[in-house]
Amino acid sequence: MRLSTGLVTASHGPADPAPARIEHSIGTGPNSIAMTEWPAKGNQKAVILAVHGYGDHGTSTFAEAAKDWAQRGITTYAYDQRGFGRNPGNGNWPGHDALISDLGDISHLIRTRHPDLPFTIIGHSMGGGVVTAALGENQAIADRAVLLAPALWGGANLNFFYRAAAHTAHLLTPDKRWTGEGVVRIQASDNIEMLRRLGRDPLYVRNPSSREFVGLIRLMDRAVRAAPSLKTPVLTLYGAKDEVLPETPILAAYEQFSGPKQYKKIETGWHMLLRDLEGARVRNMVADFVLGDENG
Repeated sequence: MRLSTGLVTASHGPADPAPARIEHSIGTGPNSIAMTEWPAKGNQKAVILAVHGYGDHGTSTFAEAAKDWAQRGITTYAYDQRGFGRNPGNGNWPGHDALISDLGDISHLIRTRHPDLPFTIIGHSMGGGVVTAALGENQAIADRAVLLAPALWGGANLNFFYRAAAHTAHLLTPDKRWTGEGVVRIQASDNIEMLRRLGRDPLYVRNPSSREFVGLIRLMDRAVRAAPSLKTPVLTLYGAKDEVLPETPILAAYEQFSGPKQYKKIETGWHMLLRDLEGARVRNMVADFVLGDENG
C-alpha cells in the first residue's frame, strides 16, 4: 500500500509565530505517519529528511541534532517509520517493502515543499538500510545522503548460521520476542543517561520478534543489492566502538556505491553516533556535509 502524502500540520497560536518544532501527520487514519519539523533559524540554507533505526522514533533519534542543525540554517524533518513511534500500529512490523516505499513517498513530498534548497536524506542503523535501498532503487530522491552506522549486514556478508537460525525461529515461533538476556550484552552508546531515558520511553519498541529479525535481514539484503546503483553523493559514518553492527559488511557495501562517497570512522563513536557523549562532533560533521563545508 502506497502512502497517502497529504500533509496535516498541527496549528500554532499567534504567540508562537516561529515555533522551534512543528508536528505534522502525513495522511490520516490507520496508515498515517507522524513527522516532526525543526525549522531553520534565520536564513534557511538546506533541508534534511531523517530516518531512524529499529525500535526508535524520529524525535528520540534526531531532536538534539535537529536543534543544532537549525542553528546552522538547516531545516530538519524526522518521521516515525511505519510500525514505530507515534504511529498507529506501533510494535507491528510493516514489512521492508512498506518502509522503503514510505521513504520514497516522503522524500518527494519534502522535495516539493523545498524545491530550491539542497536536500539531504539521513538514515541511522535500520534507517540507513532503508535509505540505501530507496535511493539505490530510485524510489527516493535527494542531493546527498548520510548513513550513520547503517544496517548493511546482508548478502554474502551475513553468516549462513545467523541467517538459518533467524529463518528457523521465524518458522517455529514468529511472534516470540527475544531479549538477548543470558546470551549477549550489547552497549549502544557511552551516553548512559540517554540510554536510561530510552529505556523509559513508552514509544520505544523493545525485544525484536523472530518475524522482525527476518524482516531486518530481508531489508539489509535488499539494501546490499541496491548499493551498486546508489549514485547519490554519500557520507558514511561508523563508530569504532559500535557493538551493534560489524564494520566489515558496511565497508563492503560502501565500496559498491557508484557515486561520490566518503567514509569516516569515529574513534570515540558508538552505535548511537548523534547521541553519544561526543555526539556534537558527529552532528557538526553531518552539518558540514549537508552544507557543502566538509572540506573546511
